[in-house]
Amino acid sequence: MRILYVVKNMRLANGVTSYAMNYYRKLVKTEDVKIDFLVVNDIGSPYYDEIRENGSKILLLPSYRKNIFATVAYLVKLFKNEKYDVVHSHVLNSGSIILKLAKHYGVPVRILHAHATKSGDTKLKEIRNKFFISISLANANAYFACSKLAGDYLFGNRKYTVINNAVDLEKYKFSQQCRDSIREEYSVQKSLIVTTVGRFTKQKNPFFIVDIICALKKKIKSFEFWWFGNGILEDEVKEYAKEKGATDCIKFFGASDRVNEFYSSADVFILPSLFEGLPVVGIEAQISGLPCVFSDEITKEVCISDLCEFIPIDSADFWAEKIIDISKKDRMLNVASVKKECYDIDMQYAILLKKYNSLYEELSK
Repeated sequence: MRILYVVKNMRLANGVTSYAMNYYRKLVKTEDVKIDFLVVNDIGSPYYDEIRENGSKILLLPSYRKNIFATVAYLVKLFKNEKYDVVHSHVLNSGSIILKLAKHYGVPVRILHAHATKSGDTKLKEIRNKFFISISLANANAYFACSKLAGDYLFGNRKYTVINNAVDLEKYKFSQQCRDSIREEYSVQKSLIVTTVGRFTKQKNPFFIVDIICALKKKIKSFEFWWFGNGILEDEVKEYAKEKGATDCIKFFGASDRVNEFYSSADVFILPSLFEGLPVVGIEAQISGLPCVFSDEITKEVCISDLCEFIPIDSADFWAEKIIDISKKDRMLNVASVKKECYDIDMQYAILLKKYNSLYEELSK
């Protein structure tokens, strides 16, 4: 079976990229499965070498904003020359033209995958994107979602399948050795370490995170915030943190491939997003036993442990109080409470492969 994954980019600290790579690493080792990646916006990635070493292709789509004719020509050549059985699109806007041409050139299984509960971070973008989404919906013939909330938002009454954002349990499990070594490396003694992982975009509510940090500074003396990710708002957020006098307790790590180790060394994970489908980082953090504080705009489907709170994003002081309170709980009891089975990649990739096969049998007739 030949599968084409369509992704916006292959950025580290990106939930969709993490999803795709987690499943790819298992599926590509399966006999008779070959997966290539079609990348809509090439910003480079450390994953490229790994993918190519596995014999898979990284296909870089010409910018449709710069030259739509070059984009169409590239896709026509691709679908004429490469006979894919499945196109699995994780993008909505660009997915419209990709799925349309995939349909035209006879790709039997065309999947549209919902990863969020909004199609844009402003009303204007949502209105604009509605047109492209309608084309994607019309040209896909199978629908996946990371959560019920995301599926209901994008697909409405259409039938869809929830595919869990599964992770490598061994990689993300709590490690006392990692905790000790990283805290030694960064000269952390008894400090409370709060962390988040995500792009610097409006969706992730980064300016509110700075407000939370400022509120924490007023309540506790020994405290650090470890921030993982990058993005278009990074410079603005750093400037805002500087203006608020918060930079002395923030470490900006950028996009890191060691996030799994840092989960063990932290004490609380926060994600005050304006919206999410089902955040992979929330699952990763809980697998390591981290107490988590989430925005109440995030689906409660992400909660797989006892120390998991959902609160409104209207008071930084309340977030600071909740962080301090949850940090006092017994982490090792939380490790034991994690409900892992539905997010174990070793189990879930086989379910996805079975779904690919059943869709191909049904739709290739």
